[in-house]
Amino acid sequence: MANPGCYPSAALAAIVPLVAGKMVNLQSAIIIDGKTGVSGAGRGGIDSKFGYGEVNEDVSAYGLLKHPHVPEITATTNLVSQETGAKIIFAAHLIPMTRGILTTCYLSGDATAEECAAAARKFYTDRPFVRVVDQPPHTKWATGSNLVFVSYASPVPGTIIALGAVDNLGKGVAGQAVQNANLMCGLPETTGLEGAPLWP
Repeated sequence: MANPGCYPSAALAAIVPLVAGKMVNLQSAIIIDGKTGVSGAGRGGIDSKFGYGEVNEDVSAYGLLKHPHVPEITATTNLVSQETGAKIIFAAHLIPMTRGILTTCYLSGDATAEECAAAARKFYTDRPFVRVVDQPPHTKWATGSNLVFVSYASPVPGTIIALGAVDNLGKGVAGQAVQNANLMCGLPETTGLEGAPLWP
């Protein structure tokens, strides 16, 4: 069992129920627009471009040509769809907040927002950390938790927008690792994860 990265945790939580339900045309590219806070770079402080003075009042894209999470998202999409050749276009953005990830995913498909939400609720039945909501999620909703919030929109026929929000220091990394360890060790999935402390 592998531990997913922070961006894949948010993006895949939103798109996998639709891919599994054959609601997505995988001949078209899946476009993922991801935004993260500065804690995603770690605490090292060696690179001044992650200091708050540099990121405040600024938004920037990074890793456009070769982001390390693209192979992971592609492999999982192929696995779930039982097909090959999923095309993932991923753009990561650094924004001036401490923690959190929001992914906005654009997919080709004819399902309505209501049908997508219903598919996700069915897919995540009895999954304690997934919340399917009717409005676009906020990163702050997940702060300090192992929760992931997903929602859907269908603004024009043939297009689906799938959104996922996580705390990159919770569900995005550490919380997800604890959850996987619980599953591997035969413990309740929620052990140690229902009252996560906050730092920073």
